[in-house]
Amino acid sequence: MEQILIEFQKLSRELTEIKEKIEDYESLRYFENWIPRKKLMEFLDYGDTQMAALFKSGELVVSEIGIRKFIKKDSVIKFLERHIKIAK
Repeated sequence: MEQILIEFQKLSRELTEIKEKIEDYESLRYFENWIPRKKLMEFLDYGDTQMAALFKSGELVVSEIGIRKFIKKDSVIKFLERHIKIAK
């Protein structure tokens, strides 16, 4: 019985992850020029402190709605291009 409960919890977590991915896909489909802060954090592998410093630098175009932040995709691309380094 305990094994069944463990498997059920595992499936429940997987289902939650799938739902989140679907929601992310839907939001990108409708707002393709804006990136949620959370997704940019994941992409850059940044924590809260690094993200706060990045926003403070003024290098990104940010829209704030309540406590949520969305970053203009074009500004992220420009930011990445400004930090290109040639490997030696």
